[in-house]
Amino acid sequence: MTTYDLIICIYACNTIPKYTDQINKINETWGKKCEEYKNIKILYFLGEQQVIDNTDTHISYINLPNITNDYLSASYKQFLGLKYIYDNYTTKYIICCGTDTYLNIPKLINYIKKFNPDDNLYIGGHGCNRVLNNKNYYFHSGGPGFIITYPCLKQLYPFLEGIMKDWINVCINSNEINLIPACDVAISYYLQLDNKDTKIIKTNDLSFTFCNYKGYPCHINQIDITKIISCHLMSLDDFDEFTQILIDNNYFI
Repeated sequence: MTTYDLIICIYACNTIPKYTDQINKINETWGKKCEEYKNIKILYFLGEQQVIDNTDTHISYINLPNITNDYLSASYKQFLGLKYIYDNYTTKYIICCGTDTYLNIPKLINYIKKFNPDDNLYIGGHGCNRVLNNKNYYFHSGGPGFIITYPCLKQLYPFLEGIMKDWINVCINSNEINLIPACDVAISYYLQLDNKDTKIIKTNDLSFTFCNYKGYPCHINQIDITKIISCHLMSLDDFDEFTQILIDNNYFI
């Protein structure tokens, strides 16, 4: 199997123009920055029969059989995407995010260097807590994305193929049916079951932020953009503007 330092797992859609535009914008901006690193791979996980022609060696588009673009598609794409990664690659780290997320790749690479990829780590920021089965679970927001190490993925793997059916039952039994589409909460839940030894790493700042780079909607004028590793809710213009800021400032390394 091919080995990488970092695989970027992106749940995506290529049947709706808004989301196709986001895919293209990633490839034009921070995705292009990945070309400078030999051991980074971007994987877009799409529904079935959404073929995209591609010549970039660092990018692959994966069609997931029997997956459409419905209410729960992002969850299926994330869970089955992680399964696909485990079945086809080895990697030190995986970061999961959507197509309205911006990753400052150089800063992300520098950040993960401080950790040991052989440890069972679940890394992120801008998280929250939810109660399931009468137990409190902290989760990293899926907006800016979360990072897991390969050992962490290995612990998730036995759940991934049938995870949605089980997760739906967990939410129903906990009177939290609103959490059924919350795939970020689900990942946290399965990584914190009693027989797991996951270590949760929090940035404790806004370097991973649910907001866009300007702090919209909940941290306006509160974000130090020189510290952003990942931000979310990015418009197409935001992608271009933030890229130019990073270029003008040498990517804030």
